[in-house]
Amino acid sequence: MKKYGAWPALFLAGVLAAGCGVYNYRVRVNGYTEPAAPAIHPGSSFFVIANKDAKNPLLEREVQEKIEKLLQRQGYQPAPYEKAEYYLLFSYGLGGEAGATVVMPDYDTYAGFGIGTGYWGRYASIFVGPYFSFPLSGEAVALYDRWLLIKVVDGNYYRDQGQFRTVWVGEARSTGASSDLRTILNYLLVADFKEFGKNTGKAVTLEISEPEPGVFGLAPPK
Repeated sequence: MKKYGAWPALFLAGVLAAGCGVYNYRVRVNGYTEPAAPAIHPGSSFFVIANKDAKNPLLEREVQEKIEKLLQRQGYQPAPYEKAEYYLLFSYGLGGEAGATVVMPDYDTYAGFGIGTGYWGRYASIFVGPYFSFPLSGEAVALYDRWLLIKVVDGNYYRDQGQFRTVWVGEARSTGASSDLRTILNYLLVADFKEFGKNTGKAVTLEISEPEPGVFGLAPPK
């Protein structure tokens, strides 16, 4: 009878340990401020504008509600369109930032929604307790560029002048194997709001873990 020794048990322990670990999302955030515009002061009022022509209006509404929740967590106040000090516009997608242009009519605002493409290679998988997989040798694993763009514009200036005055732009980007944008957006949102209103000067890399307190309450109920 052939003896295998202790290595299978060690391998199994390693697989189980890998499955039990906490996954961290690496998100790169770039924050830009307009030098001539006043800083966003604490307690400011916001109106969050969704894209009424979004390809997935239900996802668009989810993201809008999450942004409203994050604003209130940081002490900002919701306000109607006619009274808000700031308008917040957002766009997101997989791949390049196609369609990120925003056009502002009298009330409804369009925020672009970009979707890219990706192709998966074949996978060899081991099912021992938690799922663990690895790509077959020589085959590329598809990586997706997941992005979120937030723009804050001066509401009073727009109502008076009819023109944009952007006071802050926050870019959040993450690259990974998951194309589940609905889930990834939670981590992009939390990362963007960690730098909300700031001029980062360069891209800042943040580690957002799955049990991150800021993510709690953003995932939709099952």
